[in-house]
Amino acid sequence: MTVTSFEEFVAALQEIQSRGYIETHRAGNTGIGKTLEDELGIKENNIPGPDAAGIELKSTRRSSNNLTTLFTKEPPRENRVLWNQDLVRELGYEDSKGRQALKSTIGTGEPNSRGFLLDYDTDSVEVVHEDYGTCAVYPLTLLRNVFERKLPALILVIADVEERNDREYFWYNEAYYLDGFDSDEFLQLMRDGEITLDLRMHIKDNGNIRNRGTAWRIMDDNKLDRAFEVRKPLLEDDVDIEFERPVQEELNAFDDETDSDE
Repeated sequence: MTVTSFEEFVAALQEIQSRGYIETHRAGNTGIGKTLEDELGIKENNIPGPDAAGIELKSTRRSSNNLTTLFTKEPPRENRVLWNQDLVRELGYEDSKGRQALKSTIGTGEPNSRGFLLDYDTDSVEVVHEDYGTCAVYPLTLLRNVFERKLPALILVIADVEERNDREYFWYNEAYYLDGFDSDEFLQLMRDGEITLDLRMHIKDNGNIRNRGTAWRIMDDNKLDRAFEVRKPLLEDDVDIEFERPVQEELNAFDDETDSDE
């Protein structure tokens, strides 16, 4: 089976659902995606981007609690009070390799073990330190733009899993077409502890900063659909989705702006 249009894709998903549990085509974590792609006739590759009918396809085990990076993005330069080298030198620590480093997962509520937390209002999210104060500010408009560039549209497929004789079997029985950015739900996911921010920086031997990218992450990819403004189920009897985006032949470059080697 090979799908070439969105309508064929939806019909193929519904047919796969009707078959019940399907034995994995590959052992390990990637088996769920490999199996679904094989059943849809999608050729596997290691390049992120559109998988079928011009839309990126993501599959996940129900209640998998998989940590997923939504995107990496530094705060705007004009909104940085203390960032990169200065941040690591002032608020970092010596890591196991003897480097001045700062690797920290930050959420809302109480400060974490390094003293950081996320504060927010209806317009922005702040990276705050309990002693220093505001380190940087992310406007929600920026997060919306980056989110929609990174995930312009997505099909999320969720599967129940059974294990038989040390082999996984997947029943792909829930799927959604997702589009747009829901800032209210993004903030709610932050409040719920589902979306966090990861700092990943250290000072190199030559004195330059090595920033692996400040990562916005969701703790459980089963909740990913909540961050989208449009959320339409695909496995119901009457699927009514207007989809006019053409199949994408090549990917647009995406600048994660990691600010390495300052």
